[in-house]
Amino acid sequence: MDCVVLAKVVPARDSLRFDPGTRTAIRDGPVVHLNPFDQRAIRVALELRRGGESVRVVSLGPPNAVPVLREVRALGVDHVRLLSDLAFAGSDVLATARALAAGAGTLGRDLVLTGERTTDSETGEVGPEVAALLGMPVVSGARSIARVAGDRLLVEVDTPTGWARVRVPLPAVVSVGEKIAKPLRATPEAVAALNDPAVEVVGPRDVGVDPSRVGIAGSPTVVASVHEAAPAREPRVFAEGPPAERVRAAVEALGPLVAGPAPPPAPLPPPPHPLAPDREIAVLVTDPHGELDPDSLGIVSEVRRSLPGYWPSALWAGPPPSEGATYRLELAGALGGYLLGLAGAGFDSGAAAGAVERALDLRGDLAAAVFPGTPFGREVAGQVAAHRALGLVADGVRAAPSPDGRIVWTKPSFGGRTLATIRTTTRPGLATVPPGAFVASQAPGTPGGLRWTRVDLPPTRPRVEREAEGQELKPGSPVDGSGVVVAVGMGIGGPDGIARLAPTLRRWGAALTATRRVVDAGWVPRQRQVGLTGRSYAPRLAVLLGVQGTTNHMVGWGRARAILGVNADRGAPLFHAVDVGIVGELDAIVPELERPIARLLGR
Repeated sequence: MDCVVLAKVVPARDSLRFDPGTRTAIRDGPVVHLNPFDQRAIRVALELRRGGESVRVVSLGPPNAVPVLREVRALGVDHVRLLSDLAFAGSDVLATARALAAGAGTLGRDLVLTGERTTDSETGEVGPEVAALLGMPVVSGARSIARVAGDRLLVEVDTPTGWARVRVPLPAVVSVGEKIAKPLRATPEAVAALNDPAVEVVGPRDVGVDPSRVGIAGSPTVVASVHEAAPAREPRVFAEGPPAERVRAAVEALGPLVAGPAPPPAPLPPPPHPLAPDREIAVLVTDPHGELDPDSLGIVSEVRRSLPGYWPSALWAGPPPSEGATYRLELAGALGGYLLGLAGAGFDSGAAAGAVERALDLRGDLAAAVFPGTPFGREVAGQVAAHRALGLVADGVRAAPSPDGRIVWTKPSFGGRTLATIRTTTRPGLATVPPGAFVASQAPGTPGGLRWTRVDLPPTRPRVEREAEGQELKPGSPVDGSGVVVAVGMGIGGPDGIARLAPTLRRWGAALTATRRVVDAGWVPRQRQVGLTGRSYAPRLAVLLGVQGTTNHMVGWGRARAILGVNADRGAPLFHAVDVGIVGELDAIVPELERPIARLLGR
């Protein structure tokens, strides 16, 4: 089994800069290193390798990536190829996938491994798009990979609620997550001992790519603007006096923010009349089991709220929906739907992508298609985008119409420090939305108002077979629907610090969540991660303990009614993004907070 690892040399976050003229990252000059997720992929490839098999690395980037890639050779990789040419500059996800697929295409590639995401762009879509271009099945978020009899792999992956074990035939594309292994780095001694540190540097024509298909010219998305993320709240920060006094003042300031019942979701505007075919936006509303994905309901409602004149329809991939599922979609605001009959032996994301493409053929004037940003939704969206050469915006958190009839999406970018507005140049344009980003309407609908259209499909068999799965949401109370949610950052100190919080969580009736770094450290399950690469929540009160407050995390709290933050660092970004902040050591502040917050919450 020969393996190719797709790896990216990324800027260190502290040195990440962007060019306001070209609206692209400046990749010459910053401190750079190999993407940590790709370091894990290289480790896994080397551990899977047997005698006579090869491990090769393919990367896309500027010339300053060469020294970093030379270090990869010191890990035991057989060959490293860098795709580097001015023609590649400004490549979006599709153009990047085209380049990498071509770069890997001339190498032995029974297995293509890559990191689940990169620390600069965070899209998680390169793997699915490369898989589609190479005609391979794709598996995302692997946390273990084993070779089994024949030409198959047994892969355990993260899911939104726990884990699943799948069997996938080779050749295949598999992306790896944090849990699979620690990043692999070369020692200075190993680098110095290299006999052949060469990195093959090639341009587009060397790997058979038309330059017009990559770079800005080959990218079907356009970055319209990049701007600093402006604070959405007016913080009051208490930094002086004894801990008890700071807590008293902070809780007093919180009182008016959490008083009274939660406001209902914003009502939906009346549906447009008539329902113009070129203003339809289709939303994938099912999960890998063919059941209703609750996160899709918020997306359906947001189309009605944020995009006047447009109207949402539902893409149902799986067995026919129940009356209850249809009614929930009506409440959310769906005005039409398509039954993509993928029942029977089951289906994988590749079969679902093919079914969505048949629906696109049926509705050639569709304005857009939107997918939940779950592993399944990202896989389906990426494969559709690559097959149909469509622009895809990942992790959109806000949508707005543009004068040319296309949708403009806003998403966090450049490590979460900025917001980018992006539009697609294709019709339809595609987008994924982070789980929990939008809230679903609960207003009574018109029973029977959603009419399903059946889309005929040829018989399909899944290439990725799901063998088993399980739940993994402990410790603590369920987060969805919880009125109080506590998030812990690295300032909590470790698992012992989390354990000491247990009595406080019980007294407040609070659910526990965490930042990405805490999840990466293994202190809290991934299903409790909040932020751009996790979930979004809308509790009555969010309490953030030891959290730095990066935009990537804080985007998950945009709908919280009130946010209280505690951190010992007065300069932490957290204090620009909360309603009330307390500066102080957690060990001093949290015990003082327990009773006052409980009284405030009526507990």
